[in-house]
Amino acid sequence: MRPVAGALPILLLWAVPLLLSLVALLPPALDPAAWRMVFAHPQFPSALLLSLFTGTVSSLLALGMALAIIGGAYRSRIWARLTTAAAASLAIPHLAFAIGFGFLVMPSGLLARLLVGGEVPPGWISVQDPFGVSLSLALALKEVPFLLTAGFAGLSRGDAARRLAMECRAGASLGHGPGSCFLRIVMPQLLEGLRWPLVIVFVYGATVVDMALVLGPTQPPTFAVVIWHALNHASPEVNRMGLAATLFLTLVLGLVLAGAAALAHAKRGGRHRFYAAGPSPLAAPRRIALLLGVLVLGMILLAVLMLAMLSVAQRWPYPALLPEVGPAAWDTLGTAPQPLWLSLLLSLAVSAAAVALAIGWFESQPAGRDRWMTGLALLTLALPQLATAGGQYRLFLDWGLTGRPSGLFLAHLTPALAYVIIVLQGPYRSFDMRYIKAAQGLSASAARRLFSVKLPLLKAPVLVAAAIGFAVSIAQFVPAQLIAAGRWSTLPMEAVTLASGGNRPLAAAYALALALPPLLGFLLAARLARPRWG
Repeated sequence: MRPVAGALPILLLWAVPLLLSLVALLPPALDPAAWRMVFAHPQFPSALLLSLFTGTVSSLLALGMALAIIGGAYRSRIWARLTTAAAASLAIPHLAFAIGFGFLVMPSGLLARLLVGGEVPPGWISVQDPFGVSLSLALALKEVPFLLTAGFAGLSRGDAARRLAMECRAGASLGHGPGSCFLRIVMPQLLEGLRWPLVIVFVYGATVVDMALVLGPTQPPTFAVVIWHALNHASPEVNRMGLAATLFLTLVLGLVLAGAAALAHAKRGGRHRFYAAGPSPLAAPRRIALLLGVLVLGMILLAVLMLAMLSVAQRWPYPALLPEVGPAAWDTLGTAPQPLWLSLLLSLAVSAAAVALAIGWFESQPAGRDRWMTGLALLTLALPQLATAGGQYRLFLDWGLTGRPSGLFLAHLTPALAYVIIVLQGPYRSFDMRYIKAAQGLSASAARRLFSVKLPLLKAPVLVAAAIGFAVSIAQFVPAQLIAAGRWSTLPMEAVTLASGGNRPLAAAYALALALPPLLGFLLAARLARPRWG
């Protein structure tokens, strides 16, 4: 494939629109009136602090739990099982988990029925509490599998895994216990590989909109929700205020991350003294890792089970443990299936296009150019989604793409392709080219070498990348809501609207309909990725 032919599609459909959408955010930065409206907003300081609180607390909780689980599970019998379970739980969209988690911990939820009982629900505020505790806990629980998967991938990668095993054996010969080896040998290298995943987790937690609308406080809401309402306002002046606020939040998060990096750099001397400390017989926290793993994965599973139970609940009075079953919610969803079909077809198209565009790039470009594309993909995920979606909305208005299927497709492609590039780049570039040279020696054409030799051997990573692209696409709320312009409705849009209403079974049915397709996609990818000779 010629370099221009392979690069042009991904540049025209993804890279150029993405960069132009970021440029489209600049005009509000030059509008003094928009900035005055941001700083004069009555909820500005408290909402901003709330966003920083939820992002920081959820990130630290997720990191602490992930490190404890990896520290106890590393090189143990539960390592492979935890890897599989963590990867499977990634398929559950954040929004679906948030709705299930809210129904689980609310005063009349399943946990209160099991642990408290009584004739009336307890009077605690466990959902939309004023300090964002429930939102922070939900974010932390949902991000632990992401950090676990990233950590497992880094520690299990070929040469790195062998090197770490040798270093741990050397540490054990000097008198270090398994826990000490992890803290002094494995954890420093693990944290180095988790830098970008942690940035993504923090930015997502501080700027998430759909989960904040379901679980977050309302008076004041998080700053992301304030921006969201401004972007959806009918007044152009308020829209510009929302875009200026998006830029301001992006700058604040950048400053926080820069401050955290500077603090970590200043404390490196203390860390080095700890790493070089004498032998310690510290054991690995196996039981803690097992308990935390069961807690995190169990809460995600309970949230999905709660959605399944509530979606078929005709009536569920407190304190009954089981509902009176009825199909009313699913009948309602079946009478208006357009959001479901649109989400499925759109996500399938986006996933297929993302994989095809990524393969076209890797096939036509030298590996040295990957740093530009992976850098742009990391930038896409590290920036607040409000920034990219807000810029896209402004750009697509000028292009006449709002309210059109093509605009929805491009908006969903932006994050999906970023994940696909990151997931597929390593396996694709490490492919053993001797297979291709052997096929070339047998006079196989370029197309046959790709479709009959290379892609079958790369079946597992390609299918996983496709499943991830599908899961990312179907879960999009912010860009879909903005670009749809009220003319189209997807599952996340309907789920967020219903979650704030009074029809809990219908909200649970839509959330479960949102959760099941990506989960089935991951299971299908795992099934098809098995080698035929295994």
